[in-house]
Amino acid sequence: MNNKNELLILNIIKYGPIVFILSLSVIISLTLYINYKSAFIEEKDLIEKEYVQRNRTDVKNQLDTIYRFILEEQKTTEIKLKKNLKQRVNEAHSIAMNIYNENKHLKKEVVQKMIKDALRNIRFNEGRGYFFIYSFDYECILLPVAKHLEGSSFYNFKDGEGKYLTRNIIKSLENKNESFLKWSYHKPKDMKNQYEKIGFNKRFEPYDWYIGTGEYVEDFEGDIQKEVLQYIANQQFSDNNYIFILDYNSNYLAHKNKHLIGRNAVDIYDKKAYKTIEKIINIARKEGTAYLDYTHIRPLTNKEATKTSYIRGVQNWQWAMGIGFYQEDVNKLIKIQKEVLDKRFEEDLYKLLFLSLSLTTLLLVLSVRISKFLETRFAQYRNQIKEHLEEITNQQNILAQQSKMAAIGTMIGNIAHQWRQPLSLISTAATGMKLKREIGDLSDKEFNDNLEYINQSTQYLSKTIDDFRNFFSTNKEKKEFTIDEAFENTFNLIKVQFKNHQIEIIKDISDTQIYGIQTELVQVLINILNNSRDELIKISNEQRKLIFIKTFEKNEQLIIEILDNAGGIKKETLEHVFEPYFTTKGPAQGTGIGLYMSQEIIVKHMHGQIQMENFTYNYEDKDYSGVKTIIKLNINK
Repeated sequence: MNNKNELLILNIIKYGPIVFILSLSVIISLTLYINYKSAFIEEKDLIEKEYVQRNRTDVKNQLDTIYRFILEEQKTTEIKLKKNLKQRVNEAHSIAMNIYNENKHLKKEVVQKMIKDALRNIRFNEGRGYFFIYSFDYECILLPVAKHLEGSSFYNFKDGEGKYLTRNIIKSLENKNESFLKWSYHKPKDMKNQYEKIGFNKRFEPYDWYIGTGEYVEDFEGDIQKEVLQYIANQQFSDNNYIFILDYNSNYLAHKNKHLIGRNAVDIYDKKAYKTIEKIINIARKEGTAYLDYTHIRPLTNKEATKTSYIRGVQNWQWAMGIGFYQEDVNKLIKIQKEVLDKRFEEDLYKLLFLSLSLTTLLLVLSVRISKFLETRFAQYRNQIKEHLEEITNQQNILAQQSKMAAIGTMIGNIAHQWRQPLSLISTAATGMKLKREIGDLSDKEFNDNLEYINQSTQYLSKTIDDFRNFFSTNKEKKEFTIDEAFENTFNLIKVQFKNHQIEIIKDISDTQIYGIQTELVQVLINILNNSRDELIKISNEQRKLIFIKTFEKNEQLIIEILDNAGGIKKETLEHVFEPYFTTKGPAQGTGIGLYMSQEIIVKHMHGQIQMENFTYNYEDKDYSGVKTIIKLNINK
């Protein structure tokens, strides 16, 4: 390690933790501040939404409570009406019975007149209600609203639907003393339309009479509406939170301002304000319920203010009810709450700053101590590295030398195999020429042919020397070359031994261009093919000895696959084939660094991948098993 690098590492050890802690502290503080600020802003926005939503929910709940009350009143209208009618008829019956009991010693006509006079002028239900008396012979005994009909027969009297009313009443009283009955009839002020009416009748046995009364449902419902409106008037929630009711004709039925009740909105507001009333009525009539935002003259201030109202329609009464709140009131509450949040944020910010400074100071103290400790340890490690560096360098040199010597030994063997036959042929040709010349039997043609053969053999030997020299060349310049060219150079170096051992090489090699040092790739290919050769030598000569070589492109990579049929490698052995000094051949045959150096070249020098696996395949309808070596190289530079 040079002095510059050591100085750099020392500076990193001394000042790195301090800079890191300060940077981390600033980053954490800023992150916490930004996150807290963001959360604070979100909380303020949420408060605003919650306050508005809470007010919307409150007014909705308040109006829905009134609406449910109205529904209950509507459900009980007929019950209340019947109860009212029965109570009144019972009162009339009691009066008639008392008069009869006190005066039954008098003549019948006198007592009947006393009963009629006592009941004739009694009115109830705001003057609409009265009592009538009929005999079971259909004779009209008492009819205060048409006295001239008293004494006449009502046997053929019909209601608005054409039904015989008196007959039906008498029929309803068969086998009982009292009964309710519904019928339709016009009103004194409306002779065209028919209105539903409910009557209650009770038998008066002393004179074989029945006493009864009736009420129009619509009129009684009007009384219920008045009671409901009075109830609502008593239930106003606040000066600014009140219920208003209009009918579908824009008449005010309920409002905080008593002067508006009974008046039509057309007569009160200008055209712009009346449009709001129309919207309210349209919501009630069509949608049933909805929220409505509008500008409104506030009762207390007589100034324009934005109001949000919840509108609900009571369809069968044709009412449009509403209750709302003013935005400025909500804004005041929101402003107060936001001021509380601002104060809390300021306090929390001071706490965060104090905590951050305290923590940073503590970490800086710790970092200084850690830096001194690391500096001391670094000095100790530096001394140890210097002591072991020379030993490691020597080991690597030995490893490289072993790889080189192994390659040289293999290459010398290959040279011997390739030279032996040409040298033998040259020797035979020269000896033959000498012998024939001595006996005078050497022709010029034979002499020239032998010289030509000797020259060709010499050229072959020269080319072999060039091939091996190129393999051992120290030129490590990277350049483009084709994969078939690399394989051709490989075969030139190993073909003799493969031929001698009858090993067949079946090739499917493309002309793909790659970038790198060709001799290094050739060294890898020789190592792989020699390993296959060594294993194939072990199998029986009767069995074919095959090596398949295939190259192809896939995903911008060159794939090289080399397969043999030597039977494969044990699984526990396959896991260690690329480790240095690992061999299954024994010290006399292998060093265990061939595949290790092959992996170093492919992975580190050519930035590719290499792997070996057991593989089973079919060739010419026969199954083979062996080792498959896969090399992946990038095509692009």
